[in-house]
Amino acid sequence: MKTPTRMIGLTLLAFTTILFILPTECNAQIKTMTAKELTNESTSILYGKCTRVESAWTKEKDMILTTVTVIPEYYLKGDLGNEVTITIPGGQVDDIIYEVSEMPAFRTGEEVFAFVWEHPSGKKLVTGGFQGKLKIETDISTGKRTVSGHQRSTVTPSQERATKSTPEVQSQKISLDDFTKEVKGYLK
Repeated sequence: MKTPTRMIGLTLLAFTTILFILPTECNAQIKTMTAKELTNESTSILYGKCTRVESAWTKEKDMILTTVTVIPEYYLKGDLGNEVTITIPGGQVDDIIYEVSEMPAFRTGEEVFAFVWEHPSGKKLVTGGFQGKLKIETDISTGKRTVSGHQRSTVTPSQERATKSTPEVQSQKISLDDFTKEVKGYLK
């Protein structure tokens, strides 16, 4: 039988070892979402032009929120009207920066494809953090518009329904028309 002092010593040694093994930094984690998951979890899906980005303190002065105004060109799901105000946690007011990891950044003048959900408070938020805001770029020479930064399934929506399997996901550029068709396929 071991002595109580030896048991306490071994317990403290084990506890100390565990503390040194654990990481000292904790990073936020976000679930990787496919276009299908973003589509299913969104109340509205649209693409359009970002016309205004403004950051301000909350009434309580405990947090900075950024409001983004988007003029929709086209809705794939839901309809939020002729002008949509999306709220993003974080932002910059004067020389104070309040960063919230995994949140998307919007720029005035950029074209965006956005997956949006409505919070019970009535605020419109981006579904899936940074994954729910995709930049639309236009090739100057061809005029072709592409969506960049989305997680694209390697299986088409009809193949997925037929096989009932979980598709592999990869990030890439795709034409706006093809991405719109892909998302519409998930609405059926």
